[in-house]
Amino acid sequence: MWIMVAAFLTMFFAASVPASASEPAKLIAPWTPVTVKSDATSVEVGVWGRSHKLANAALPASIVTADAEILASPVRLVGQVSGRPIEWKRGGNFVFRADESHAVISGWQSGDDLIVNTTTRIEFDGLVRVDLVLLPQYKMTPKLERLWLEVPIQRSRASLFHYFPGRWGSARNSGELPATGMVLPFKPLVWLGCEDSGLAWFAESDEAWRPQAADRAVEVLPQDQEVLLRLRLIESEVRLPVTFTFGFQATPVKPWPKDFHEWRIWHVPQLGVGSTLPVPKEWWLCHRAFPDRKPLPTLDRAAALGVKTAVFHEDWTPIQNYPMTTPESEFRQIVGACHERGMKVLVYHGYELSPLAPEWAELSDEVLVKNSQGQVTPGWYRHPEQRDFKVCYNSVWADRLADGIEQAQKRYGFDGLYLDGTIEPWGCCNERHGCGYRAADGSLRPTYPIFGVRRLIERLYGMVHRWGGIISAHQSTCCATPTLAFAHDYWDGEQFASGELSGDPLKNLPLDAFRAEFMGRNFGVPCEFLAYERPPQWTYDHALAFSMLHDVRVRPCGLAALEKMSPIWDAMTRFEVGEAEWHPYWEASPLATSQPESVKVSLYARPDTQAERGRALLVVSNLSADQPATAEVTLDFARMRAEPKAARDALSGETLTLAGGRLTVPLKPLRMRLVRVD
Repeated sequence: MWIMVAAFLTMFFAASVPASASEPAKLIAPWTPVTVKSDATSVEVGVWGRSHKLANAALPASIVTADAEILASPVRLVGQVSGRPIEWKRGGNFVFRADESHAVISGWQSGDDLIVNTTTRIEFDGLVRVDLVLLPQYKMTPKLERLWLEVPIQRSRASLFHYFPGRWGSARNSGELPATGMVLPFKPLVWLGCEDSGLAWFAESDEAWRPQAADRAVEVLPQDQEVLLRLRLIESEVRLPVTFTFGFQATPVKPWPKDFHEWRIWHVPQLGVGSTLPVPKEWWLCHRAFPDRKPLPTLDRAAALGVKTAVFHEDWTPIQNYPMTTPESEFRQIVGACHERGMKVLVYHGYELSPLAPEWAELSDEVLVKNSQGQVTPGWYRHPEQRDFKVCYNSVWADRLADGIEQAQKRYGFDGLYLDGTIEPWGCCNERHGCGYRAADGSLRPTYPIFGVRRLIERLYGMVHRWGGIISAHQSTCCATPTLAFAHDYWDGEQFASGELSGDPLKNLPLDAFRAEFMGRNFGVPCEFLAYERPPQWTYDHALAFSMLHDVRVRPCGLAALEKMSPIWDAMTRFEVGEAEWHPYWEASPLATSQPESVKVSLYARPDTQAERGRALLVVSNLSADQPATAEVTLDFARMRAEPKAARDALSGETLTLAGGRLTVPLKPLRMRLVRVD
């Protein structure tokens, strides 16, 4: 049987890279067409929710996002040449090409010693790619001693940070910006922002960089009115010309979907402590989803609990990350059964290549991620017996995979994709497909294929958009907006799978880190939280205590977790939270204040109308790991434009005390309650 499958799969993936791979991206909803305005001194490029202005210089002078300017002053190049500070005297730009999906701007600036030429490409999702060439003026050979790229961001818009890559088991790459700032080695992505917006800077490589100290290539420096992101490009003499490629992306990257609460995503596999994942003696399709081999009763129960989106993990196909399954009819029946019950189906694809893939012998050496010693990275072990290896989507495998997914959707009828690590631009040194570079000492160093991964995810997004489905991206420590922009939502938190959140989760995942990485509103992409239960120290109830404060649900895995989440989904649907105003606990003037200190409150408010009385749905959380609390919540009814008369637990129905604008809510340690006031 496997010989027949291998023969079919070889034909299935025989197509070479399609011509469309090099064609310009096409505009996709929900983004709006790119607009361009230009005159003798400036060019302004608008995309959904943001604008970018270049004026008399090669780099952005203004970036507007969330209805306000985010730059404190223009992006600039500063440094020293021949013992003197660099002085730029002239500059300009013009529109080289533009259509509804992108604009290309040619720019320059110069002084007595140096010239800068730039090609700036601005995509419809707000990605700004800058190819910058620094060259000598006339026939001179100036002594360039220092060159820094500086990005000044308004202090009020840069309270949080996130960078990639982070470290497993930790949230240290996300959080509140320290008052003393940060000093980092080269990072391919640094985001600075606040709870509703921000600005990402990124670069695939530090190949042309010459910082004096490798561990201080990037600085983030808080000052009185600004936070300065400084990239130390050159701090020793170099031969000109020299080229740098980097980019920016203001966030949020797209409109916030009002209906995301209604996607009701259920991860079908029985994951988590206390559940069994038997490895069958012989192959059986989706055994992690249906270990009892009775899919229909399981799907019936899921439908009764309100599931609208079902995610099937990697065992929907016998070969890891390969868009073909057998027996075909069996999986088509599972997809059909989900559709009959009103559920859309997402299928797993990830970040690996399996030795069971027929292309392994031909392509593995060319497409796998390699480290600086030329070694490949082993990944997941699974049944049927295989050990899979990390693949790089800067290689031909990106288009081979996308072609296969497109054909598989026609065969099986699924609606969307669950992408496991696929959006992450893993560091790679495989020179056979263009990754990695040789340093001056001959050593091989990694590059981070942001643009290659982006091309794949953008193509997949366009495909899934046509199918009417969604892309749910699973990643950990990596909110890289150039790729995250093309996910409908993301699932974050597996970096804590070893139990780092057991006991007192806020020690390893402080609230500011949650707001920076795990909330999604700052990026424009909804997030769900991943909780690996370790009862009794760490459960879904504990995770909900802080995730719900951020309008983030814990994604249920398996039926037991679904029983926990279903009432929460229902309570939010009954309140119609998608039509409500969301007021989080960190607002400068909150609508709800609380005592004691361990208690925080976020709420959804629906003001008075002619048709109905105003009401609110509160998330009241006790964040103490070991002490119960009786929360005293004071509500500002005047600002809520409501006059509620009663309060009750939205899950249990228990009546709670509401008198004179003050609500009393008893809470267990590290627990939340949904409270409805009408």
